[in-house]
Amino acid sequence: MDIDPKIAQNIVANLKDVLRHDINFFDTSGTIIASTDRCRIGSWHEAAKLAVRLDKPIIVDQDHQYAGARDGINVPVVFNEAVVAVIGITGEGSDVEPLGKVIKKMTEILIRENLDQITRFDQRMLTDNLVNLLTLERKDMGLAGSMAAALGIELGRGRAIVGRTCGGAPGVVSAPEGLYDGLAEVCQAYGVSLFSAGPREFRVFVGSGESAGDGGILPSLFTDLRSRLGAVVGDGLVLGLGLVETSADRYWRSYRQAARAADWFVFTGQRGVCPYERMDEGLVVSSLPEREARRFVARVLGGIDEERLDAFEEVLRAYRRRNGSITRAAKDLYIHKNTMQNRLNTIARATGYNPRKLSDYPLLDLAFRLRAHLRFCEHPSAS
Repeated sequence: MDIDPKIAQNIVANLKDVLRHDINFFDTSGTIIASTDRCRIGSWHEAAKLAVRLDKPIIVDQDHQYAGARDGINVPVVFNEAVVAVIGITGEGSDVEPLGKVIKKMTEILIRENLDQITRFDQRMLTDNLVNLLTLERKDMGLAGSMAAALGIELGRGRAIVGRTCGGAPGVVSAPEGLYDGLAEVCQAYGVSLFSAGPREFRVFVGSGESAGDGGILPSLFTDLRSRLGAVVGDGLVLGLGLVETSADRYWRSYRQAARAADWFVFTGQRGVCPYERMDEGLVVSSLPEREARRFVARVLGGIDEERLDAFEEVLRAYRRRNGSITRAAKDLYIHKNTMQNRLNTIARATGYNPRKLSDYPLLDLAFRLRAHLRFCEHPSAS
């Protein structure tokens, strides 16, 4: 196993803080790959090579001289029952020899910690790539299977959870500080292995059995996700839940459903958990292709300037909220009921659809909903 020179340099720097001697880190060929004495990096050291071959400390002093070596002690470093490096201390033999066992143990601990950190990072990257792959409609399932096997994950029946944060800053390219750690903490507590975090969303694939049903771990998982991650991103956290898919090659469907559900809650200003199957009108508004949505909006609201449409929308929103009561809607807008009635009549004249007619109101309402949703899709971070 080769030790990265950057890791080796970090180790010698840490050891130098403890010991008042120059520290050298050798690879198994006897070459110095890191040192507190930078000018020695790259030089070959016969004593270090001998320490690897004999698997024992080699002292360099006046009576024991080796090519490229200075006085000191060179101790083999063992990892997984094999010599992976040599750590050397420069100095008088009587001064540094007692430090041999200490520096050996410290180096082995530091190597283990660094490699564990690299392993965790590699696993995170592999998991991120697998999650990203599973969200795609077209993908190489052979590759996905190999990645899952490398991670010890069994792919099967499951569903997606997507977390969105409201009002995220545009242009952000990394996840908020602490988001991944919080997500990992919660998911690992529930035995969930497939998760990743990005700048505007996090993704979780919940596996088979009880965890994929409406019962099982989902209610408490949602509670813990909102509690733990809400502390990171604030109260603007929503969760979307997709439908159960029978195989991993269809996870992308559940992911898209979960993403639509989460986006719908962000769009409507709601918080909490939005299961895809309970989106109601959101199923219609969010599923209409953009081209068709724009065509419908133009059909109902075409020819009216945006500022005027914004004013119309405010009136209709109050009218809808008060279930068609002109008096109560007028109070919400701080206007007289006659003024409210006149504004509804103005909308009817401008659009050709009378909001007070049962047959016209749904079309007007849908047109304004689609108009607002199209704006949201263009600038989601503004919501």
